[in-house]
Amino acid sequence: MKAPQHRTKATVEVSAARDFASRPESVSEARAFTQDALAGLDLAVDDVVLCVSEFVTNAVRHSTPHGGTFHLNILVDRGKLRVECHDSGGTKPTLLTPSDADEGGRGLLLVQALTSRWGVHSRPTGKCVWFEIDGDPSVLQGCRRAGRAGS
Repeated sequence: MKAPQHRTKATVEVSAARDFASRPESVSEARAFTQDALAGLDLAVDDVVLCVSEFVTNAVRHSTPHGGTFHLNILVDRGKLRVECHDSGGTKPTLLTPSDADEGGRGLLLVQALTSRWGVHSRPTGKCVWFEIDGDPSVLQGCRRAGRAGS
């Protein structure tokens, strides 16, 4: 059992952002980017990576034309993690109820089950699909990485 840590500031800030090309390889790149951005934080990183994978897969398959880009933004602040995936598509994702025989259609069900909330809002050049996971700031243990950006 770990000894409790005493803090003078009750927040851990992580900010990471990166543009990705609309291609299948970007799904694994986005997963690695997310793992790196959240390294050292005591939270369910595997769950976050799974949700990111679902959003990015949808951006590549359904929203961003081949040769285009989408943007991933990760923010941890005051005990809340927020991930945003900005793409150029105008069609909003919908929560499906697939049958046992369906091979797909469960991605947003997983996001709904693993996050505190998720949603989508329109932007002038597409949409932003986001999710948030609430947590106790004292649980978010790690180094401060504010202002970090990817290429």
